[in-house]
Amino acid sequence: MKLLKKNNVTAMIVAMGLVTGLTGTALASASGYWTITQETVGAYGAWSSFGSPNLKQSSDNVASFNGDAMPAWWGYNVRLINGNGASRSNWTRLKKDQTTYSYNNSGLKGYYYYADIRSQTYDPNVTTVKAHFSADRK
Repeated sequence: MKLLKKNNVTAMIVAMGLVTGLTGTALASASGYWTITQETVGAYGAWSSFGSPNLKQSSDNVASFNGDAMPAWWGYNVRLINGNGASRSNWTRLKKDQTTYSYNNSGLKGYYYYADIRSQTYDPNVTTVKAHFSADRK
């Protein structure tokens, strides 16, 4: 009886490890990749320049953003846009060395998208921002 319980527990642990390992692999391969972008951001919340594009590799509805060099005192907001400048996600705050997520990502798998970085509407300075982002959840 004791041997039977020990075998059941061992089999359950092995099965849980396999499920966790396989799920982790599937999530990692579907999550896309980071693109480093550098953009000139206009004063008073004006349009930023187009930076580097990122290829959307999944069908999820989340985009990921992470600030690297952010000189404006008041910070920045960011969203995902297509090559025509049309919005493809909600706005979110761009934070230095911290990943933030933008939801309602309507971008399509297999297409390229850009990070639209904007200063605050009361910030009078033109700045250069460096960030990394993904059109997928990272």
